[in-house]
Amino acid sequence: MGTWGSGPFDSDTAEDFLDGLEGRSASQRMKVLDRTFRVAIEAGRSSSSSVLPEEVIAAAGVVVANTPAGYSLDWNEEYPGITEWLSKPVATSLALSAIQALEVTLPADGWFWRSWVDTSEREEAQAAIETLTSVLRDFR
Repeated sequence: MGTWGSGPFDSDTAEDFLDGLEGRSASQRMKVLDRTFRVAIEAGRSSSSSVLPEEVIAAAGVVVANTPAGYSLDWNEEYPGITEWLSKPVATSLALSAIQALEVTLPADGWFWRSWVDTSEREEAQAAIETLTSVLRDFR
């Protein structure tokens, strides 16, 4: 996996996830996002998952990008239309699932945080995820 930044879309895994969404309809994207969150939440109970943290983060980023507060955030140049990927208004249940999936996928003592070798980059990633979570919580 290649990671070049701390944003929600700044890894090869996130880019692959977004590429898989790009050619789909809004309803198909919703189904993929919902399934991603559901699998992550269920796996969090069993400590094994077929969903990677970067996929959950990217999925949460798509949800945030499609909320009113998300329009003002700086999104990846590769996906300039991402704020129009989902039907509006975004379902509150999807935002709640995104929060829960982030929480179970990214525990404070989890391997994702230990995988960052540079402290400042880890802090930037934490700040980016805190922004996603904050927007999702405020959206409810």
